[in-house]
Amino acid sequence: MENEKTLSDSTAVRRAYIEIFTGIFLLGTGPMFVKFVRANGTLVAFYRLLFGALMLALPALLSERRHARKENKHNGIWWLIAGGVAFAVNITLWSSALNHTSAAIVTVLDNTAPVWVGIFAWAVLGKKQGRAYWIGLGLAIAGGFLLVAGGAGAGEGTNALGITLSVLSGISYAAYILVTQRARRDHSSVMYSWMVSAVGAGVLLAFGLMSGALTEQVATRGYVLIFLMALSSQVLGWYLVNEALGKLPQAAGAVALVGQPVVTTILGIFILGELLSAQQWAGAGLCLTGILLAQRKTKGA
Repeated sequence: MENEKTLSDSTAVRRAYIEIFTGIFLLGTGPMFVKFVRANGTLVAFYRLLFGALMLALPALLSERRHARKENKHNGIWWLIAGGVAFAVNITLWSSALNHTSAAIVTVLDNTAPVWVGIFAWAVLGKKQGRAYWIGLGLAIAGGFLLVAGGAGAGEGTNALGITLSVLSGISYAAYILVTQRARRDHSSVMYSWMVSAVGAGVLLAFGLMSGALTEQVATRGYVLIFLMALSSQVLGWYLVNEALGKLPQAAGAVALVGQPVVTTILGIFILGELLSAQQWAGAGLCLTGILLAQRKTKGA
């Protein structure tokens, strides 16, 4: 009987690792779709969130019925709205940055979110961070500098606007993480993902109509690519990663964080022809090491 339980646990762990690595791969493909769509960031972000919300609607409602909670959720509605706004800002900045610099640079800088979370916890909440966190912060900054200053690759290379948008994307991602930690207390993962997508789509609809960003002409192929990105990255990718993280040790979250930029960098080389210089490879490695260290040692996040 004990052998059967051990075998069952071993099978579950193997399945969880398959889920997390599949999810990481799907998340890493996101920038490829944006690069081929070639539309403004607001338009791409709006349709990604809209398609994601439509696909998640039924699973979310079914999930909420199975995991109904008795708590009063009225107080949590503002956290849901804040999560949707933060996510919409993050996806818009991320999509916009991809129009100006390489997929590898955007993805690495976007994933500096844990570093910004730690800074917020220290500066605003007064949480003391250990030496390991500050070492990680230093490595991430040094790596980011090498990555950006390493020269243009064979693709679109780097420019100030793309770098700025990528850094802001990382900061907005940190805001989304902080809001999510509170908002997820009252809702299942699927329900929260749906609500965030729906709120984010609503915010971007209003902004897009006022700014005229949604009037840009995009070929049917572009909308198909955005739909596929929403399906692969936003729906399936995050679902698989979240499912796996519920079964694996906490350290597995760090694997997901570092794995996504690696996948994107490799795909960018073979699909987009965005080659990195030796200095940029070194910078990416330093930055990811710093992110990993900062994430594992952050207090109050």
